[in-house]
Amino acid sequence: MQLLLFFYTLVGLVVGSFLNVCIHRLPRKESIVFPGSHCPLCDNTIKPYDNIPVLSYLLLRGKCRSCKRSISFQYPLVELLSGLAFCSCGLEWNFAPATFINSLFLSVVIVLMFIDYHHKILPNVLTLPGTVIGILLSPLQSRVYYDDIASLNLASLLPFEDVQFPLPWVGSILGAVIGAGVLYLVAFAYELTRKKQGLGMGDVKMMAMVGAFLGWQLALLTIFAGSFLGSLCGIFLMLFHGKNLQFKIAFGTFLGAGAALSLFFGLSFIHWYLNTF
Repeated sequence: MQLLLFFYTLVGLVVGSFLNVCIHRLPRKESIVFPGSHCPLCDNTIKPYDNIPVLSYLLLRGKCRSCKRSISFQYPLVELLSGLAFCSCGLEWNFAPATFINSLFLSVVIVLMFIDYHHKILPNVLTLPGTVIGILLSPLQSRVYYDDIASLNLASLLPFEDVQFPLPWVGSILGAVIGAGVLYLVAFAYELTRKKQGLGMGDVKMMAMVGAFLGWQLALLTIFAGSFLGSLCGIFLMLFHGKNLQFKIAFGTFLGAGAALSLFFGLSFIHWYLNTF
């Protein structure tokens, strides 16, 4: 088990290297396949031995071998986050199907977080297919995310007592609708009262994807956690960097952090909250 977890973590690091390519190229509408890896500063092709996740960055001391200019620390950071995500999923779900589904989910979330941080956009090419994939894979997802409705079937709606039609994807669809719908209503209310846009539709579509993977309860918790983290960041920027209330933050970045926290700790938090209050 430990050896398998070690190799799966290495896979996560390698995937993280690919996620860096997606983060850099998708906002620019460039192919994520061709050309091969190259330095974004001098455009020289990166040799395979200089493209080893994390290790190459350390050996090169954070500089391109060709042009000697500094490589952003974001590259090893994304690789480490991806490796940590894969390792955590392996530990949490013991290499059941949910391990691989949630590894995929977190990979997309990482890309969205960093793209939104840099460009204030959440590409449809990730959020829309991500929502569909989340729904399609929901029968293999951790059932506890949909416990309240995963057992719904059509038997109660049909006159045939012995015919059962399980609907394991109902929780996923409901999660997508509620996750997107709640955020859309917030955005609509803000624009109606303030006469200007407060949230982009990219955030709404991202929450549809989160809900599709995690169900409605954790989708709502993601919105709460993302808002809380975003508020803390906003307060920090106002106190120490002179920003005002008009300063726009990358809300998708905080939604992504909230989604990761909800994925691993959300159900425990909900149970604690309900039992306490």
